Amino acid sequence: MNCLLCNRRLNWRPSFADLLLPGALHPPVLCPTCQASFAPWPGSHCPGCGRTSHEGRLCAECRDWQDRLGWYVPVTSCYQYNQAMKDFMHRYKFLGDYRLRATFQRELTEKARALGDCFVAVPVSAETMVTRGFNQVAGMVDLPLTPALVVAGKGKTRQSEKGRAARLATPQPFALTNPALVAGKRVVLIDDVMTTGRTFYHAATLLRAAGAAQLRGLVLAA
Repeated sequence: MNCLLCNRRLNWRPSFADLLLPGALHPPVLCPTCQASFAPWPGSHCPGCGRTSHEGRLCAECRDWQDRLGWYVPVTSCYQYNQAMKDFMHRYKFLGDYRLRATFQRELTEKARALGDCFVAVPVSAETMVTRGFNQVAGMVDLPLTPALVVAGKGKTRQSEKGRAARLATPQPFALTNPALVAGKRVVLIDDVMTTGRTFYHAATLLRAAGAAQLRGLVLAA
């Protein structure tokens, strides 16, 4: 058994206590060095995006969304978008190394289940499914996903290819499939990376309009 990222041998053996506990064993998928390269957000967190914020207040970016929309979505962000996370996303998302979906899958799945009971992944376009072969967000969780959103039209330009102003000016790329799928439910909207929040809030706006009783967000990195 080797580390998914650096391919070092993982010298792991289940303890006697592990063997006695009910449920499946969960061996590590990363070596300690690779695991330590991913940095959680320290200190008090912004209740909007989950990044570090003074005394846990809304950060300036989330205050801007609240001012624009009259509401904000509480988001749990697991890690900082540091160089290690950029390298990971490049390999997983853009080079299409689907094995890497397991890197954070257990962690994200557990966090999502603690936030709600209806799970919606930010969708990718049909063109992306053809070229990449998978939705990178859906691959990172082991959950029954609700297909409430689709990419409308021919698809959307990669946010990673745009500057901040262009990202914020992006028109609504999504459409609802069936409002009844989320109406009255505790919805968790899951994405991979939150930068400006534009893509996330496009999706969140539609889910709120569909009548979600509660809307929370979960992102791998911000």
